[in-house]
Amino acid sequence: MGLSIRTTPAEISIQSTPASLNAHTVYAKLELEQKPPLINIKTEQARILIDQYPCFAEEGLKNNVDFIKEQAQKGLQKAISYTGKIARNGDEMAKIGYHANIMINIAKNEAITKHEFGLGYIPKSRPRISSTGGTLDLKAEFRNNLGEINGVTGNYTPGKISYNYTPARVDISVVSYGSIDIRYTGNDVDAYI
Repeated sequence: MGLSIRTTPAEISIQSTPASLNAHTVYAKLELEQKPPLINIKTEQARILIDQYPCFAEEGLKNNVDFIKEQAQKGLQKAISYTGKIARNGDEMAKIGYHANIMINIAKNEAITKHEFGLGYIPKSRPRISSTGGTLDLKAEFRNNLGEINGVTGNYTPGKISYNYTPARVDISVVSYGSIDIRYTGNDVDAYI
């Protein structure tokens, strides 16, 4: 009796995909822009004014107005002194009965010129010295822009993180099922001695 047995093994296919986690990051960004401070500086040079006119005026170097004033003052003084002298002479002549030599005294006084001498130096006054200017004005430029502090503006962009998660996966499939094939092959007798 013939018996034929054939077997086919079972095959399983296993495919696995591992889990994955992808993270994508965008960094935070801070942008600052600064305007330099502006200061307006205004200066005026110092000047020294020296007026030497009083010194020159004492030496006789005067302007026309002062020269005319001085000559008018001298003329007025001469007129007053001459008027006083004539009045004194008139008073002396009124007393002619008491003194016999009044005319001689008047003639003597008119004939003698009196001079006064003294030591002096010019100029006696100092020049007038004054100063003007010499100023320094500092002014910071005022800024009134919205969101600006001391000329600095900032722009902040927040960071972002994005995740992508793929879960693990296992695929199991049967490629071929196992089988046993048993056959009876008939009445074959083998006789061998």
